[in-house]
Amino acid sequence: MTIFTKLCTLLIATVAIGFSHFGHADHHGEVNSNAYVLHSEYEIATGQDPAALSAELVAYQTDQEAYGFNNCGVYQHQFGTQRAFYTFCYFNDFDQLDAILKKSSAAAAAEGQQSFASHSDNILEVQVRNMTVSPDYIAYMRWEFDSALTIAERQQRADKIFEMFNEGFGGCNLYHHAWGGEMAHYMACGYNDYSDFGKKFAAVNATLADKFMDAKLDIRNHSDELLIKVME
Repeated sequence: MTIFTKLCTLLIATVAIGFSHFGHADHHGEVNSNAYVLHSEYEIATGQDPAALSAELVAYQTDQEAYGFNNCGVYQHQFGTQRAFYTFCYFNDFDQLDAILKKSSAAAAAEGQQSFASHSDNILEVQVRNMTVSPDYIAYMRWEFDSALTIAERQQRADKIFEMFNEGFGGCNLYHHAWGGEMAHYMACGYNDYSDFGKKFAAVNATLADKFMDAKLDIRNHSDELLIKVME
């Protein structure tokens, strides 16, 4: 099926990636709260030309903005857990999302062959948004904590980790699960190139050694993705 039809079936249409997925300013010039982000992942199929999927996702995200999302974008895997594209679309509230889905459903295209290996969606609530432009590169992280912890305790652990990365990278974004397949916190930090990344990584390690070596963080699962911008 086409990307659009699949996402409507899931009721969550887009990563972002996003993921930005990641804390970008609305380039339409309107004042928006951007309280939520729809983050989706599209795994590149074996033997597939990534450039073809990239072009399809850029066109799709452009349509998503036309349907009413505040800002959408696309990032692509460079290093991390899977070869995939990560997309994001920001919105203010679920009334806006409802209007977007109704408009996009009315413009639904005919079904076609699925052009990616696997796909997932998560609606995330924006907790801290220090990045207001789309950086050229993103370090995108997931953090899942011990299920025995209370929600407040999980948030405390996430805040500690975020403090370290926010200080080291000079401004990051923090998100947490609203709807989707993962009870997790998500962080996105930008960098200009890999020389810049090396400096920021060293700053994170310095904070880790100084403040967090003996901290009890109760991390159950974690992943890192280093991504490059395709569309903002």
